[in-house]
Amino acid sequence: MDSADFVSWFRDSTPYISAHRGKTFVVMLGADAVASANLVNMAHDLALLHVLGARLVIAHGAEGLDAGAAPAAGDGEFDAVAATVGVARNRLEALFSTGIPTSPLRGSRITLAGGNFVTAKPVGVIDGVERGRRGEPRRIHADELRRLLMTGAIALLPPIGHSPSGQAYALAPETLAAEVALALRADKLVVYDAAERVGTASELTLAELERALEQGRFPAPTQARLEAILHAGRGGVPRCHLISHAADGALLQELFTAEGVGTQIAEGDYRAMRSATAGDVAAIVELIRPLEDAGLLVRRPRDRLEAEVERFFLAEIDGIVIGCCALYPHGDAVELACLATHPSHRFRVGGKSLGERILFHAEEQAARAGFTRMFALTTRAADWFADHGFSPAAVEALPASRQALYNFQRNSKAMLKELADAPRRDGEPPRQAAEEVLE
Repeated sequence: MDSADFVSWFRDSTPYISAHRGKTFVVMLGADAVASANLVNMAHDLALLHVLGARLVIAHGAEGLDAGAAPAAGDGEFDAVAATVGVARNRLEALFSTGIPTSPLRGSRITLAGGNFVTAKPVGVIDGVERGRRGEPRRIHADELRRLLMTGAIALLPPIGHSPSGQAYALAPETLAAEVALALRADKLVVYDAAERVGTASELTLAELERALEQGRFPAPTQARLEAILHAGRGGVPRCHLISHAADGALLQELFTAEGVGTQIAEGDYRAMRSATAGDVAAIVELIRPLEDAGLLVRRPRDRLEAEVERFFLAEIDGIVIGCCALYPHGDAVELACLATHPSHRFRVGGKSLGERILFHAEEQAARAGFTRMFALTTRAADWFADHGFSPAAVEALPASRQALYNFQRNSKAMLKELADAPRRDGEPPRQAAEEVLE
């Protein structure tokens, strides 16, 4: 990466750094992650996330506890599992304590702390088999965990819990992580797995994940982890992520870039649309200025934007504005104008680009307001509009109020769409990026 690329990347990551500061993340490291040759890098990435201000809980696994492994039915089996848990914990503590000169941890004292934060109970008999010392969380002592996190420590939770009588039980780490995320009302649950993504999807809704799980095509550990993610998402954890434990830097790329490298799972579309307010003018200026400088948008003075901000609506992710568009009424028609997206979000997710999502939202808002036609003026993207149900129109077909403002030197093409019956060709890729289409 050259210096220009680094500066661009660092600037683009800054909003995510701000958004993640003070948030609570629960991270699951299964037995395969703990045994991975990439564990050193995973520990460094987690340490960096902690240094940047996130509050971390790490629920780890150990050999013998992944889905499909031995059930730890008797005392002997449990003792063997408990020994591997101790080995895993010691390895993690060593990695977070490293002080070698090349380590990202140099100069930073990071405390890992644990305790009896999980009360467990036996799972009993499942499918006719007595599970003995296999257990599940009965209660997560969330208030005590929060107090620990407030001290600046990382909470490290082993996959062992104790009953009120003092009996110890082996816990499935994915179940433990999901229950801890729910109890803490965590902002994110991050699960490491052998798979890079759920299929090829970079994002899924909970409903889509549920349908995928019903097909049962995943390896047993991945299936169990996705079921835990579904449980956490249904319970209210806003964002869940599946990332690969084999990919160096997967955590940082997933959390600090727009594209990500894993699969994000949420209740619905995580790119929220909302009306703009006076406090959003600076964000709108930042989005549209590069397109104005390139001659793709008509230049709008800041005072005009401030006067017309109620015409705008915004797309945002985790409180970060990533797109905007404006609607200007002209009788029974509405003009779609000033669409712009952040450079880091100019890619297709779930079959649609961000520009398409903004366009469809604009159509819905216009139809609800009673407009029957939508038009736009463009110098570069008539084909893109045609792909989305617009047709070329003469300037004379525009409302009289807009004809009076038409700039003949710019010679923009008019594109018109009847909102009542124009088709939406959602499945077809656009011929041009949607951030460059509107005046």
